[in-house]
Amino acid sequence: MPDPRPPDRSSVDVKGNVLGPVVTGDRNTLVFGSFSKRQQKAIWSVLLAILIIGSATIMIIIGDRGEKGRPTPVRTGAYTVLLRGSAFGGATFDQQGELRIRDSSSHPPYEWCLQVGDPWGAPAYGAIRFGTTGTCFGGGLDRAVARIQEKDGETRISPEASPAAPGQSTNSFTATSGLASGVYIPDRGEVRFRASGSKLEGTISLQGLQGTGESSIGTFTATLNASLVSDDPEAVISSPVQPVPYGGPTDSTSGKGVAKTKRYAIKTVVSFRQLEGDPQSIEDAQARFAGAVLVIDTGEGGSFVYDPPGSRTDVFPVAGKVISAESVYILAGQRSSKDATTKAVVGGMLDLSGNEPSIRLTLTTTTAETTSYEAEAVLRELDD
Repeated sequence: MPDPRPPDRSSVDVKGNVLGPVVTGDRNTLVFGSFSKRQQKAIWSVLLAILIIGSATIMIIIGDRGEKGRPTPVRTGAYTVLLRGSAFGGATFDQQGELRIRDSSSHPPYEWCLQVGDPWGAPAYGAIRFGTTGTCFGGGLDRAVARIQEKDGETRISPEASPAAPGQSTNSFTATSGLASGVYIPDRGEVRFRASGSKLEGTISLQGLQGTGESSIGTFTATLNASLVSDDPEAVISSPVQPVPYGGPTDSTSGKGVAKTKRYAIKTVVSFRQLEGDPQSIEDAQARFAGAVLVIDTGEGGSFVYDPPGSRTDVFPVAGKVISAESVYILAGQRSSKDATTKAVVGGMLDLSGNEPSIRLTLTTTTAETTSYEAEAVLRELDD
């Protein structure tokens, strides 16, 4: 098609009345409306600058949000640890110990070695050794004895379902005090924590069988607070063997804790599983748990009552102590029948940090045989 332009013109002019912007141009440029080429260049320069600034701003915002939302990595090194919790039998404790986290190429992402007291050498309430490898505390087999999982900034460490023999790993905890106390080998449960800079905060909920091979189950429940004191995992730090007596703050005017009592019912049973006993009894046990009422005082020096319907009246309801650790509370209680042939033990955690209160309990009844359950539920507050 022949070029319609006159040979002496480099552009096409449009004359007349036109509604809307007019596009004119030659083979190489476009002119919008009636702006001159100089004005066109100025407009395009401004638009390009706006585009560049906007893109850079979006990238900065996205990068900032990503940095804030990224979980803090777990730092290797030596930590001091404070555990507050309860052991099987309802005894509460406040123990100081150590945690050593080491780089590990053979057992990634790292080697976790928690030691509070000495379960085998100096049994006491709250004494525990829990590591992810058999060589955590010297000796043992160089293999993983616990699994580390990380998701959404939370780390979970769970023991093997079939734990290593005592000579291969020293993972253990004690439920009572004294040389005659039982040492338990953890085979279920988990440690949960989150890292925030040089601190770790979380909970411990472990169960285990006696190291002597007996079938009785022990439980260990506590809050965990760890502070990094050295980037060197082998640094020498204070780690007392004996327990530190618990003593929380009190009301300075009365010398007693300030009561913060609430009544709860079970709203939703999240999980209910049997640890020991007759499998045919689990449905009745879950029904009693689902209908239970709990009265909990979360003030310092607080207490709780666990009252499940349809249970034996000689050992229920069970009352016990409450240890406060900010939004998480440790519950530990027990009750025996008058003839001492039956004992009920209740221990676990009340968590008030979420949108709804939740609870996780280990419920154990011992007669000629032992029946034990692990239950987790969302609670609803009852009106007075």
